[in-house]
Amino acid sequence: MNTAQSMQEIIHYLPPKLRDSLSRLPDEELAQIQEIRLRNQKPAGIVRNGQETSVDSVIISSDELIRTFQAVCSYSVYSYEQQIAEGYITIKGGCRVGICGSAVRDGESVKALKYISSLNFRIAGERTGIAETLWNQADGSILLTGAAGSGKTTYLRDLCRLAGTHHRTALIDERGELAAVQRGIPSHDVGIMTDIFDGYPRSEGILTALRVMTPEYIICDEISTPADVQAILQAHGCGIRFMASCHAGTPEDFRKRPLLKPLLESGVFQYAVFLQDGNLRNIRKIT
Repeated sequence: MNTAQSMQEIIHYLPPKLRDSLSRLPDEELAQIQEIRLRNQKPAGIVRNGQETSVDSVIISSDELIRTFQAVCSYSVYSYEQQIAEGYITIKGGCRVGICGSAVRDGESVKALKYISSLNFRIAGERTGIAETLWNQADGSILLTGAAGSGKTTYLRDLCRLAGTHHRTALIDERGELAAVQRGIPSHDVGIMTDIFDGYPRSEGILTALRVMTPEYIICDEISTPADVQAILQAHGCGIRFMASCHAGTPEDFRKRPLLKPLLESGVFQYAVFLQDGNLRNIRKIT
């Protein structure tokens, strides 16, 4: 599913006046959109190449924001309580909708959100072939790094396609962005030999894949918890190769993250790859 198709998947969620405004844009400009931001009683925002511009002619009213939120929840907010508490909902096509509002807390954790104040539609899209140079150059496990919006998900999706074309591959798709599974069928090409663990918590999905699918590669996004690290270490001890991602502002920053230290010391990853603005900036062999 390319960017234009992803736009078609989300456009019916948007307020009519914003849909009309977007419909007047040339196709080449539509293809450049990375995010669409709706803020209560403020102009709609369009993000291209990491830069946001306001659509001053489109002010989002409170009613429009609530109606959009309800549509994203398929008009059943209760059914999406867990995802809303985590701050996002993944909709058809793998587009993720970030949600901001007032937190309802249960101790130290967020139980729910009320008074929705903004929504952020992140446009998912395939760029088939984008990772071929990396795949051919890096013979081993790969850790993709970069800031938010740097293209990690796009690169990881194409790496999954390449790995799953040649090897038994398990994709742990906790947020549903990489494969965008709908009723068991992926919306994106993630490889003919790829088995998808859709919606599994990352650590649980890794260990389940290890037990039941005998993968050669395991692919997951956004290593973020100690449980993720322990699951990766266990699978690595069984000879599994990994392709994964993490947040890091510079090529050096990932080495400073305490969470990643056990993975680097254990030699889980052979290559660290830094992405910026959707482009591959640096490939480093980890020694």
